[in-house]
Amino acid sequence: MPTPLDLEPVPGCLACGGTSAAPFVTTRAMMHPGDEAFTFVRCGDCGLIYLSPRVPAAELGRYYTPYYLPYRGPEAWGRWRGLVGSGLARTDRRRVARVRRHAAVGAGTRVLDVGCGRPTFLRALVDATGCDATGTDFSDEGWRDGEGAFEGLTLLEGDLHDLSLTGPYDAVTMWHYLEHDYAPATTLRRLGELARPGARLFVEVPDHGSWSRRRWGRWWAGYHTPRHTALWDADTMRVLLEGAGWEVERVEPRGTLDPYTLEWMSRMERRGIDWSSPMAPRFPGYVARRAAVWPILAAWKAATGQGGSGLLTAVARLPGR
Repeated sequence: MPTPLDLEPVPGCLACGGTSAAPFVTTRAMMHPGDEAFTFVRCGDCGLIYLSPRVPAAELGRYYTPYYLPYRGPEAWGRWRGLVGSGLARTDRRRVARVRRHAAVGAGTRVLDVGCGRPTFLRALVDATGCDATGTDFSDEGWRDGEGAFEGLTLLEGDLHDLSLTGPYDAVTMWHYLEHDYAPATTLRRLGELARPGARLFVEVPDHGSWSRRRWGRWWAGYHTPRHTALWDADTMRVLLEGAGWEVERVEPRGTLDPYTLEWMSRMERRGIDWSSPMAPRFPGYVARRAAVWPILAAWKAATGQGGSGLLTAVARLPGR
């Protein structure tokens, strides 16, 4: 386990580069055993919340253990795996619809998905549009056992900055990747080099400005400590994108994931559950509360103007034709 001596300082804000910051919240490591604590600070210039000091990137692997639920996938839910898989497929369809709404994607166009994980979104996008699709991720864990399910996709393992990618791309997607990035501005400038003028960029992240974050405080699952390096809101997302050379077309307080996912994970973090245990016994409670309580909370939030439910989506355009 890391000690404070293992952590690295962050020289400046990941959005604006400012060097003035003050402690904002201390949280324990999430989806992880033990009581390690980490501090997020707030930039004095733009207001970005970012982790400092942080775990060196080379040491992050120790936080991707059997406790890390996303790597376990639907199988973690035992006899409910089919229903969980159906929910993931709905998320993919919403992502495909979002891309098609704002970008002309079809046969002959090229799409890059950064942090593709298990590339079911790209599979769905290619099946729906006939585009040429490339996915990148630090690990091939998500597609190694695909057994032909991802045939026709170009899937590359490694750091985006080290891969031999050949643009131009007509659309770039980043579904819950940017909050993990140690140098997001550098990454966005690199994507600008790979994209075609006029290309669209889609970014979905947890929304630090949301009602969900205010509701759960230090237990909010959006912090996902220490895997998330920064938490964005509408203002800091604009600062980041515009500073990296992208024209922001829209920033919306919603996403393609079911926002109840963050609600449930936050509740489980506060309870201190064993994330490596079978999730099947928790599924009925998840479904019951999703059906009975969440609509009431969502209606109250909307009626009182409390802000988004926990997710943020930005669509940006690379200047040019």
